[in-house]
Amino acid sequence: MCIICIELEKSLISPKQAQKNLEEVASEMDLEHLLVVEEKIQRAEEKDRFFTLLKNDQTVEFCSGCYCDPCDCDWGTNE
Repeated sequence: MCIICIELEKSLISPKQAQKNLEEVASEMDLEHLLVVEEKIQRAEEKDRFFTLLKNDQTVEFCSGCYCDPCDCDWGTNE
C-alpha cells in the first residue's frame, strides 16, 4: 500500500490533497494501483459529500397532496 492510500484511509489528507499527491507520483506507479488509488479518492469524495449533506440537512415537512414545501395545493396545512 502506498502512502497516499494510508493517509487517505486514516483521514490524514483530504481527497483533494490525495489527488494532488497522486498527480505528482502517477508516473512512478503501475497502472493497476493508480486506478485503485483513483477509486479510493472518488469514494472518499463521495463520503465527504454525504457527510456534508447530512450535516446541512434540515427536516422539511412536505405536503402529502402536492409534495411541495410550501404547499401549492389545498390538501396540506393551508386548508
